[in-house]
Amino acid sequence: MENINLYEELGRGSMSVVYKGRTMGTLNYVALKCSDKAKRPEITNHSHLQSSAMVHRELPQHQSDFNSSKVRLCQDLDHPNIVRFYEWYETRKHLWLVVELCTGGTLESVIIRDGCLPEDVVRKFGWDVVKGLEHIHKLGIIFSDLTPAKILLDSSGMLKLGNFCYSKTKTDTLEDFLSLCSTCEETGKRKHETRHQDIKKRFQGSPAYMAPEILQGSETTETSDLWALGCVLYYMYTGKPPFLSSYYSELKEMILCQEPSPPTQKVSPTTPPSQNFQNLLKRLLNKNPDRRMNLPELMKNCFWTLKDKN
Repeated sequence: MENINLYEELGRGSMSVVYKGRTMGTLNYVALKCSDKAKRPEITNHSHLQSSAMVHRELPQHQSDFNSSKVRLCQDLDHPNIVRFYEWYETRKHLWLVVELCTGGTLESVIIRDGCLPEDVVRKFGWDVVKGLEHIHKLGIIFSDLTPAKILLDSSGMLKLGNFCYSKTKTDTLEDFLSLCSTCEETGKRKHETRHQDIKKRFQGSPAYMAPEILQGSETTETSDLWALGCVLYYMYTGKPPFLSSYYSELKEMILCQEPSPPTQKVSPTTPPSQNFQNLLKRLLNKNPDRRMNLPELMKNCFWTLKDKN
């Protein structure tokens, strides 16, 4: 951390704070996510998935054990629609993740301010997310927890996938990851079991964007990423996810048994969504993963061809 100057706070969560920073002696501005050490599994997972040229400081012995226990994907995710990972540090009390600075905030913050987005903006933003997903899926990475809060907007108006803490490779299973975590902890049996239950719950993703098969116990896949994409597109247009409840049991029942309401906007209800957009959402939000739109079909869908995709 000695080579980075900290600036103002950009955001805050229950276990983390994001700051603006600058590499000393340069004009290279970055974002620094300061996390509680309880989030070590997520931070470690993020760094392994993001870069083969990982730089870190003050790593404890169990970190090297983690590295040797499992060979994770080491492709460098250098893509315009993915937030660039630089390095991570460990200090006495915290873990610090250093990534590309995106000054536009999260997609979630944009929707909260605007209420909803016009269909042509949904098309542009959606295509950015699709290109990011295409890239990581080709590298064998499942995003696993695609939500508006994990999609960032840069100064040029481009969306980027921004948080790989809950991502995994195609060959990973949740149980594999939990077994690795157990080698990193020296706790009593009860505390160990509670910790694993907590980690397992976090790695299952955000319930409102969770595919039906995941709610029923399946592992996350490319197909479940595309369900989440459908939820994000619906959210962009309407200002809310397709299924919403304050109660988990009720939300689960809705996702498993109900069809989403047709997308409408409170701001301009007289302007209905195009049939192409509605058809796209219907294909992405198919409860049967075997019948859900796959990535090649998604890339060729006519919804994107109505405007220049760049």
